[in-house]
This record gives sequence, structure tokens and C-alpha cells, in this order.
Amino acid sequence: MSMELNLMTIFHRAIPIFVLAGILFLAVPATSHGPAEHKEGTHADHEVAMKSQHERMANFKEAAEMLADAIIHNAPKLAHDGAEKLDRSLDGHEKDMPHKNRARVKEFHRLYVELGKRTGNLKAAIKADDLPRSAVAYGRILEICAACHRKFRD
Repeated sequence: MSMELNLMTIFHRAIPIFVLAGILFLAVPATSHGPAEHKEGTHADHEVAMKSQHERMANFKEAAEMLADAIIHNAPKLAHDGAEKLDRSLDGHEKDMPHKNRARVKEFHRLYVELGKRTGNLKAAIKADDLPRSAVAYGRILEICAACHRKFRD
């Protein structure tokens, strides 16, 4: 009986130790990326690209505020400046990456292309000094902004 008791005691003590070892082994975080030689570019390149993208987004916001004020206050010069700022902000977007849903990069870049087209329509409406058409074109730009944020940011 004492031999059975000792074997059972050893068995009951060994199981929790193996379970604990397994938990600790599985709790080690896995690496999210492969070796550095397989990555595209360096960490510094990625940081520069992200900084550029965040500056671009800030410029988008500033241009949108300028355009909204221009349309509300019927200020053609401000509208022109806002549209130009938005157009310039699109330069270099090819390296931008979405913050989420990174597997959908092509869709992300299609939205940028569409934003460029709609910015061209806005500039044409502003150049024609057509405030109602400018307002509609600006609203169409905001549709792209909302779609992009819904899919890739918020």
C-alpha cells in the first residue's frame, strides 16, 4: 500500500510540473517577422515612411478644413489653396501602408487613386468658380476619406 501511495503521490506532483512547463513554453512570444535579411528595407526606412504618411494625413486634415471654410464662406482663394494642398499631399502615397487590414494594400492604394481623381474634379470646379459644384466635389472627396478610415484606420 505504501508503494502505491508513493507512486500516486509522485504521479500527482509530476503532472502539475509538466503542465506548468508546458504553459511556460507556450507563453513565450513568437517572433512576428522573419530574419532581418528577409525584411524589405530597414527599420529606419519604415519609420521614415510612417512619418511621411502621418504628415500626409495631417495635410489632408488641414486641406479639408481649408476647403470646408472656403465653401462655407465663399472664399475662392482659400478653396484654391486647400485643393492645391490636398493635391500636393497625395505625392508619394505609393509607399503608404494602412494601419489595419494590411493584406488589403491594393484596395488602400485604389482609394488614393480615386482621391486623386476627385481632387482633380474639385480643382476644376474651383477654377470654374462654381461654388455648388465645388461643394459637391468636396463631399465626394469626403466619401473617400470616410471609406478609407472605416476600412483601414478606425
